[in-house]
Amino acid sequence: MSDTSAGTFVTARPGLTWDRQVTAALAAFGRDAALADARLLSLSENATYLCTFTDTPEAPDAPAPLVLRLHRPGFRTLPQIRSELMWIERLRADGAVLTPAVVPAPSGEPAVSFPGAGGALQHAALFEFAPGAEPDATDTDFADVMELVGRETAALHRHALRWERPDVFTRPDWDLDNLIGAASLWGRWRDNPDVRETRGGTEVLGLAEEKLARELGAYGRSEAVFGLIHGDLRAANLLVAPDAVRLIDFDDCGTGWFLYDLACSLSFVEHDLRVDGWVTAWLRGYESRRPLRDEDVRAVPALVMLRRLMLVAWVHKRGDTDFAASLRPTFAAQSVELARRYLADGYLADVRHER
Repeated sequence: MSDTSAGTFVTARPGLTWDRQVTAALAAFGRDAALADARLLSLSENATYLCTFTDTPEAPDAPAPLVLRLHRPGFRTLPQIRSELMWIERLRADGAVLTPAVVPAPSGEPAVSFPGAGGALQHAALFEFAPGAEPDATDTDFADVMELVGRETAALHRHALRWERPDVFTRPDWDLDNLIGAASLWGRWRDNPDVRETRGGTEVLGLAEEKLARELGAYGRSEAVFGLIHGDLRAANLLVAPDAVRLIDFDDCGTGWFLYDLACSLSFVEHDLRVDGWVTAWLRGYESRRPLRDEDVRAVPALVMLRRLMLVAWVHKRGDTDFAASLRPTFAAQSVELARRYLADGYLADVRHER
């Protein structure tokens, strides 16, 4: 997950431990000799840097900039990272969506490992730099942005439904346990002390968790509704250029409810009073490429509540980043109020399903 919200880029404060790993990672890719500068783009689950290079006698024209992603040690396994990069390359080869190319190491491997801070093994991936910027919701109607996100998400899901993944492909299963349960990488929403300090917070969010579990249990996990998803596809992870729209940051991809990607598009702004119109726009864009049933749309409030509970835990877990710290303590209180509306069946009640 990137440190961004509602289309507004937020730069995290640099971590010196991360900075020291840049040269080691680029050396594993054979790219360290001509490094001119590495600028931190985001710091959350991973640290992402824009790397620029100088010319050398062997390469008189300065190489194109590249984007280096340093993985948080212990967060993703090397087979998981290779699987993510495999999907990206398959998407590019099949022309399903546009996304920056993976830059392999001299060995041909798409990801590398090297001794990180304290000797712990660290992984890294390298990508071509792509032009464009995330959609700016302050300069345009955010509903237009959401329609664009919905359209690109549908293209992604259509590919996921067609692609026969190889046996070595392994990514997280984004079910309830892995998102908000005991197996969650971000802990439990109950771990966030701001919840306990919000009046009725623990009780209300607990009831919301019980309700969404019932509703998603009834919705089910058939192949039509549960499959390979991006897991963080929102405006912050689109690069819009005059010639094209590109998708980035597949680090959270895995198997989950397809419409969980809709919930992800609302990350951190689920409580906004304009959310019904945004969801309607997303659905309009999505259905221009892939149809949905009424029961799919009825599952959306539960999926958004699921994502919000995961984010309540994330805000506490990643409190050392500027963006997460900026959300506290109000994020928990806003989440409790959102949960009250969800429990009363008043959340996303005005969403229109325009088939």
